[in-house]
Amino acid sequence: MENKINNQHSQALWYLINWNKFTLMDVIKDSMFYKFGSRLGELEVENGTLCKREKSNFINRFGRKSTVTTYEVTDIEKAKSIYNKMTRS
Repeated sequence: MENKINNQHSQALWYLINWNKFTLMDVIKDSMFYKFGSRLGELEVENGTLCKREKSNFINRFGRKSTVTTYEVTDIEKAKSIYNKMTRS
């Protein structure tokens, strides 16, 4: 992808396009982008569903039940098209 990321919406799309399957923690570890889920939700309101969300349960380090959401793009061509429109100079 030759276009540059120019806002948080394009950054959210970049992760969907370039990473196969990931969680919010993966994104935070990579770029401290805490608002990934919010920006993705805003994009989906405007453009329809872009990814599959799968919740998994686990026990956290304090022994409490927790959930984590895994994101996986469903239509990569649609995501690329939106990304390219967003990042055109």
